[in-house]
Amino acid sequence: MKKGKMIILSGPSGSGKTTISHCLLSRFPELKFSVSCTTRSIRNNEKHGKDYYFLSMNSFISKIKTHQFAEWEEVYPKLFYGTLKNEISKILKSNRHVLFDIDVKGGLNLKKQYPNNSLSIFIMVNSIKILKERLFTRSYDEKNNKTNINIRLNKARKENSYAKLFDFVLFNFDLYQTKKKVIQIVSNFIL
Repeated sequence: MKKGKMIILSGPSGSGKTTISHCLLSRFPELKFSVSCTTRSIRNNEKHGKDYYFLSMNSFISKIKTHQFAEWEEVYPKLFYGTLKNEISKILKSNRHVLFDIDVKGGLNLKKQYPNNSLSIFIMVNSIKILKERLFTRSYDEKNNKTNINIRLNKARKENSYAKLFDFVLFNFDLYQTKKKVIQIVSNFIL
C-alpha cells in the first residue's frame, strides 16, 4: 500500500494554523487530520475525538510511560499535548496523507522522525501586537486573562526563533493570501 505524506502546520497560538488546516481539509480530500491528545478542558465548540482526544492527566502520563506518543510536550504549565503513534499509522494505512496542526516543538519532533515524507510549514504573525489582539478576541470557555495571554505571547516569541528550521515560513498578513500560498505549497508536495 502506498505510504502517505505528512503536512505539518505549526506556529504560535493565534497564528491562524487551525483556520488554514480547515481550509486544506476542505480543498484536499486525500488529507486526513491527525487528532492530537490534550489534558486541557474541552471548549464549547469542540468534540472529543474530532478536535482533540481530551485526556485526564493520569491517562496522558500513562500513555507517555507506555511509549504510545510519536511526540508530546508540556506546552504550557500542566497542559500537555501529544500525537499518538496509532493515530498516524491508522491514517497512513488508509492510504491518505496526514495533516498535523501542532505546536512548534511537536512539529519539529515529527519532522525529525519522518524527514523523507514530511513537509513542515511555520505560520508566523507579523507582530506580537497583532497576536495579542487575536488572543484577546478569541471566545474561549477558559479564562483568557492577562496572565494566560502573556504566557502565550512569551511562548510565541520563543517559537518564532524556531521558524528557520521549517521547510517554509509564511507570514500571515492576510489570511486569504496565506491560504492560497499554503494550498500551492501542499499541492506541489502531494502531487
